[in-house]
Amino acid sequence: RQQTPPQEVNIEIKYLDANTISYNGYSISNCGNVHDKPPEIHALLAFLHRMKPQLERVIKDSQQGTRSLHGYSAFFKSDRNIRKVAAAYQQMVDASPIIVSAERAKVIGKRTPQPLFRCLKEGDPNTTKIMDGCKSGAQYGFAGNNPILITPGTELIYVCPVFFELTQFPPPKRACPTLGSDGQFKPGEMSLLTFGFSYIVYALALMYDRGMYDLLDNRQELRDMQYAVELNSRVSMLNAASYGFYAGGLNSPQPCLWW
Repeated sequence: RQQTPPQEVNIEIKYLDANTISYNGYSISNCGNVHDKPPEIHALLAFLHRMKPQLERVIKDSQQGTRSLHGYSAFFKSDRNIRKVAAAYQQMVDASPIIVSAERAKVIGKRTPQPLFRCLKEGDPNTTKIMDGCKSGAQYGFAGNNPILITPGTELIYVCPVFFELTQFPPPKRACPTLGSDGQFKPGEMSLLTFGFSYIVYALALMYDRGMYDLLDNRQELRDMQYAVELNSRVSMLNAASYGFYAGGLNSPQPCLWW
């Protein structure tokens, strides 16, 4: 059945069960009842409402390939990758089903569920161990608390409390990351991956292409922008952070990250 939530998010949603709703193909669970106006559910609905057109802008820019002035050449290197890059982002626009592991399929009763955002909250006894992961800052190599957590082979995107403190989308005309005097980004530079939007793009890239996990496990430094721009055209397609970096740089001034 279709419901219209309160005016804070003037969009239509679908109720899947008492704790889960669906919008734009994505499911949201344990984030509160829409009509009770909890901030988490409205923040996520507003985020998903903006995410689709923003991704469509990324796809449009990627179709320019190496003529793009927003970082395609920096992160994907070759016009031969245009179709694959655009297809990766299109999966996110469409909220394409995730191919989960056989073990996960047994639990949920299906092999290709839709991506599911699940909110984590302090004090919830059912998610204490997962909440510890939110505080570790270790899963993705980020300093401080993790904004999101994902588990290989599942459709789950755990949304940590700190996610709601992030700037969700790159602001208009944001500054371009600057190179040092040696022509390289400073060690640990990852400013394009500090928005809710680029974090989610990063996570979805990993979830849609399970082959990226092997690279992630073997090369922890690939969340560093300098390492990302040094990858060759083949390996760059397997680096989930490259998708997040590129999406996060779309609002930078022209030319930015133009190699």
